[in-house]
Amino acid sequence: MNIYLIRHGEAEKSSPDKSDEERELTFDGIQEVEKCSHLWKQHIYKLDLIFSSPLKRAIQTAEIIKKVFNVHNEVMKEASLLNDGSTTDILNVVSAYGAEEIAMVGHQPDLAHHICRMSGKTEINLKLPPATIAKISFKGRPVIGEGKLEFLIPPINKKG
Repeated sequence: MNIYLIRHGEAEKSSPDKSDEERELTFDGIQEVEKCSHLWKQHIYKLDLIFSSPLKRAIQTAEIIKKVFNVHNEVMKEASLLNDGSTTDILNVVSAYGAEEIAMVGHQPDLAHHICRMSGKTEINLKLPPATIAKISFKGRPVIGEGKLEFLIPPINKKG
């Protein structure tokens, strides 16, 4: 099983006029996710399922990925991809579906913690910019610490 942990694209800044849950991708964020998704296709042949945090910016990111990869299944909202979500819960969710190629769109800093927990026993300090993808592969059922970090690809053409 391969799990692709993806940070949502660049989102609107926090504002008192809009709740955090409703913050959307910026125009640049949409373009960035589209470009990155096409690049990822050089490394990922297909996606069977896409899970997303219920927050708007994550769902928008997941929908772009769905379109680029021509995934026929609907994007599934998954609360364990919200901040403070449990890596064990995430692995239980993906195990329940029996799919092999699963994308999961979420948020920083939690995605960095999930990468560390899935692929090792120690924490390392990872900072994932928007539109970053990590591939973690498992032999058989996914178990904490038993995954192999295959790649970590930051966004392309990021403004400095």
